[in-house]
Amino acid sequence: MPVFSAFGWAEEANALKYALAQLQTFIDLLYLRLPVDIRGEFQTHGLSQENQNAYLATDDSYDAGAYVAFNARPMSLEVQLGIVGHDLLSKGLAAVNKDIAAVHHVFAQLDPNWMLRVQQTQVNSETGERAHHLDLFKDSVNNLTVEQAREIFERAAYLNEEDKWATPVYLSLRMPSERVASMGYAIIDISADLVSALMPVLRLFTGKKPKKTRTVRPSTKTSRRVDADDESPAGETAITGSIKSIADNFNYVAELRPLHIRRGFINLTPAHWPFFAVSNRTETRGVTVVFEGRQDKTCSVWRLQPDDQARIVLGPQVHEWLEENFANSDAIQVSVRRLDNDEIRITLGIPDQA
Repeated sequence: MPVFSAFGWAEEANALKYALAQLQTFIDLLYLRLPVDIRGEFQTHGLSQENQNAYLATDDSYDAGAYVAFNARPMSLEVQLGIVGHDLLSKGLAAVNKDIAAVHHVFAQLDPNWMLRVQQTQVNSETGERAHHLDLFKDSVNNLTVEQAREIFERAAYLNEEDKWATPVYLSLRMPSERVASMGYAIIDISADLVSALMPVLRLFTGKKPKKTRTVRPSTKTSRRVDADDESPAGETAITGSIKSIADNFNYVAELRPLHIRRGFINLTPAHWPFFAVSNRTETRGVTVVFEGRQDKTCSVWRLQPDDQARIVLGPQVHEWLEENFANSDAIQVSVRRLDNDEIRITLGIPDQA
């Protein structure tokens, strides 16, 4: 993704400034990319100029509860889960200490590259500001034993109940800037996977349970690939799965896979991208998606590298509709139209009804 191409320019102030200016786009796209149940656990997302990062937050402010931050550094991108809110820490640490063995198991499932830090900070009684005092633990999750977990979290819970102390918990992972810059738009998928990996730890403290995956009920409607004769006027050569009229509109029937439904996207083809491109440098294009008489204006179309494949990335409303109405190998009709004001409108439906 272009937002991270500047991270490789170490110690360049302009490069960091450029990257920060683009992080808002990154976090907006990432938020839409997350599964619906995970999006529901974050009340806000945005960009913090002060902290030089983009974030997802469980409360209406960055540090009121917990957050997942993406910290832009000249030589790396750091992904950090922070459990920082006093009330959340009090309730969360009490819950954690009820079953240390289970808690240790959750941490043990993480990649060893994740670093766990349990910090003891001193709270200024007048300003409420926190100052670092010492680290109760700072090491790879791979090096955390059950005995250490019990000692650390019991001590953290005890200290956190005193007014002068706070014991925030952090998990962090760093990726080299050159590697991140080379990922292109794949960084969105990778970041979404990292957030998903952190959710079991976050839920230890919030007490929330993951929502059960919906069972897709068999539809009485037949989801089938549209026959050429059904879609083409008499005398016109049928072009199923490609552009019919690049000037105004085209129709396409896509086949859905479990990953498409879970993540909320529909793949088109490289032949479709020119329809959406404003210029040769266009990477994304906002679109309106219509489904069952409703509209979702938070959708977009991405250009994927290296072959310029077009991908429709769905907003929350239409993503939920896709999960409820389609299953693996189902076909979905995609009807795309350019309006007079240059807005692009995409209508989705079952092929024989679109």
